[in-house]
Amino acid sequence: LEALRSQVDPHFLFNSFNALVELIESEPGKAVEHVEQLSTFFRNILQVRDQERITVEEELRLLATYFALEQRRFGSSIALQVDVDAASRTRAIVPLTLQLLVENALKHNVVIGAAPFMIDIASEGDSLVVTNPIRPRATPARSTGFGLESITKRYAALTSRPIEVLDGERRFRVRIPLIDPQP
Repeated sequence: LEALRSQVDPHFLFNSFNALVELIESEPGKAVEHVEQLSTFFRNILQVRDQERITVEEELRLLATYFALEQRRFGSSIALQVDVDAASRTRAIVPLTLQLLVENALKHNVVIGAAPFMIDIASEGDSLVVTNPIRPRATPARSTGFGLESITKRYAALTSRPIEVLDGERRFRVRIPLIDPQP
């Protein structure tokens, strides 16, 4: 579990620097704002990265900061809809699970077009479900292959309930089991 957690930081850093390079080249003013918000985001990551689990509410706050960074890049081409009930918000998940899933959705799909690329996060029973449309990129994104594999392995270390990946024709869904908060 410790080895997996230690891999999360380089993954974020790698992807964050790639995004920053794109902004520096295309919109230098936004790049400055991006660095400031990125600093806040990494400060927040440091507060949770060594924890085995955090509440869904805490995870949603981290995700909101991350998504604001991405909206700076993509504008109204992306949208996030969160429909998580109050009871689920007090349960726990592995830190940065939602962020990694949203990051992967944005990375592996075309996010420009007439309709925004909508990512949905909803509570369903004893799970959270993250859903996004499948809009394959013409050229695959550079990928370390780390995101989904990391989430799966970190959950396997904490619970017998597996992550479920439902890769359909038009929608990609990941079901994440909710776990009890640490005692």
